[in-house]
Amino acid sequence: MSLLSKFKSGSAKKIIENFLSLSVLNIVNYIFPLLIIPILIKRMGVENYGIYIFAYTILNYLNLLVQYGFNFSATNKIAKNQENSDLISRTYSSITIIRIAISAVLILGLICFQPVIPDTLSIYLLGSGIFLGQGLIPVWLFQGLEKMKFITVINLIVRVIVFVLIIFFIKNEKDMGLLMGFQSISFLLGAFASICILHFVLKIKFVFPKLQDLLLELREGWQLFLSTIGMNFYRESNIIILGLMTNYTVVGLYAPAEKLVKAIQSFTNIIVTALYPHFSKRFADSSSLTLDTFNKTGRILGGLFLFGSLLLCVLSPIIIKLYLGEYIPNTILDLRILSFIVLFGGLNYYYGIIGMVNMSMERYFSKAVWISGLISVVICTSLSYYLQDLGAAIAMVCAEVVLLGIVVNYFRRLT
Repeated sequence: MSLLSKFKSGSAKKIIENFLSLSVLNIVNYIFPLLIIPILIKRMGVENYGIYIFAYTILNYLNLLVQYGFNFSATNKIAKNQENSDLISRTYSSITIIRIAISAVLILGLICFQPVIPDTLSIYLLGSGIFLGQGLIPVWLFQGLEKMKFITVINLIVRVIVFVLIIFFIKNEKDMGLLMGFQSISFLLGAFASICILHFVLKIKFVFPKLQDLLLELREGWQLFLSTIGMNFYRESNIIILGLMTNYTVVGLYAPAEKLVKAIQSFTNIIVTALYPHFSKRFADSSSLTLDTFNKTGRILGGLFLFGSLLLCVLSPIIIKLYLGEYIPNTILDLRILSFIVLFGGLNYYYGIIGMVNMSMERYFSKAVWISGLISVVICTSLSYYLQDLGAAIAMVCAEVVLLGIVVNYFRRLT
């Protein structure tokens, strides 16, 4: 019997629907930023683009604090309680309040940092809508309900609007504040549209949560929050470390390669993310058949990810030439090294998030992520001093390999 035939027909249909919606969503979330990068480099210069992407990366770090871990803990809960409207409303309301509170604290924190970043504080404040807006977009809720088509349409419309604004209004480095403001607007508009759909279409009500509901959500998301922070600790820290250890020009050379790899990796993650609600239900049965199906699926995905990594490595010079308009040796070499993130990162996401989280092993996965994250930071800090952008690329791959080794060792003990 084929792997696909093992899925119930209704489940298979939902998986396919989620896969298609997530595919379009990831294309929207990555294609527009990728299209903007060569435009910004030409209009602002490599160094000023480096300043912008350095600030944008820090704001994305702050967004991780706002997301907290709910994108997985709450998705899991909603997927298992899709018919419980009261629980859904309480969960949505609690997480919304928590994210607004965290965003407010972060904005106040940015203001307090004015003596440290007096020249660029306005850029960070104008970009605060990036983490506030994303905090108000309940992707986890749409995913748990398996209604991803709504959030996909919202993102598409908003991204197109902002892309057009950037094309027509961003002319040179003096427009950096305006650029960051447009980014904030895109997420705030998305938040407004998603709230309208929840209220008028899905009939999900906002209720003022009780203190115990808030504390419950915080407890349930804590281990996943630690895992997410740890994973992004090395996936997002390279740009910041390069900015501190080298200069913004090096950041500007490295960033396009990293963004390209992450965009390509998103296509591997959508396959995994589409399977998340399905395996959440299957693992709830604690059957050996589920683990067998999970491992077989992992082997198939591993083959696909390996093919993608090798293809990207071979085509790196052509991709950079087409993308940036010229052969840039540093960026090409960075992309070749980072291409293996598609393989190792994809498997980590599958076995770690879909497997260990659904098997209630969040604490073990969190520990593994932090170990690999700390190793990455040490390697990146050391190598970037001598090898600059090349050192950052090597560090990221090393971290993924270490994490995969720890996770695979755990699954070997299970089987």
